[in-house]
Amino acid sequence: MKQIFRFQWMLLVMLLMPVSLTQAGFDEAVEAANVGDFDTAFKEFSVLAEQGDERAQQSLAWMYFEGQGRDVDYAKAVYWYRKAAGQGNITAQINLAQMYAYGQGVAQDFSQAAHWWRRLAEQGDARSQTALGGLYYQGQGVKKDYAKAAELWRQAAEQGYMEAQLNLGLMYGKGQGVEQDDVRAYAWLTAATTQGNDVADSSREFALTQLDEAQREQAEVLAKELVRKYVEPFASSADDEKLL
Repeated sequence: MKQIFRFQWMLLVMLLMPVSLTQAGFDEAVEAANVGDFDTAFKEFSVLAEQGDERAQQSLAWMYFEGQGRDVDYAKAVYWYRKAAGQGNITAQINLAQMYAYGQGVAQDFSQAAHWWRRLAEQGDARSQTALGGLYYQGQGVKKDYAKAAELWRQAAEQGYMEAQLNLGLMYGKGQGVEQDDVRAYAWLTAATTQGNDVADSSREFALTQLDEAQREQAEVLAKELVRKYVEPFASSADDEKLL
């Protein structure tokens, strides 16, 4: 029995070693990149990417996109983003969609951009909801649909996403995809303004001129509620995202 137990324990160690070594190699590559040693990071990420590590594939794609450790090569960035995206890497899917939207490394294809953004939007990713909303608003890669754009922007706005709050506020101001409502326009634009958006700030001032005294009071109350619900709870996560 002791021999069998020892064999099983050794087998467990062998199964865990590749994961541990992969993690160590990835961490070393990240550390190298953080200190500006892009050659080392590139080599480490390349080995892991070829072995199928989706984090390394995403990181390698980013290095090709930014020209870190190698010359800028959008085609190779797309190649590795596609590999990582196929394994469900969220950042890779977002970036791949963006490259299709801008025609970087691939022929511009808004339908493909919509495909990748939609996958994540349906999972609740605010960045993808905002981007996909833009395609519906413009009618690029999808049929123009203001109501769909407004709904996607609402979903992202309620996750504290500033650009979506700005867009939703403007939609209320124009009455596109939603019933025209200067009170709600002012409130959502205020939410975006508190996050430092200058366009929202100037736009809400205009919205304010469209309101009578009673409506202004309603708008201020609603604005405070939206900031409390959809800005303040997400402030720390937004700061963390900027550090990534």
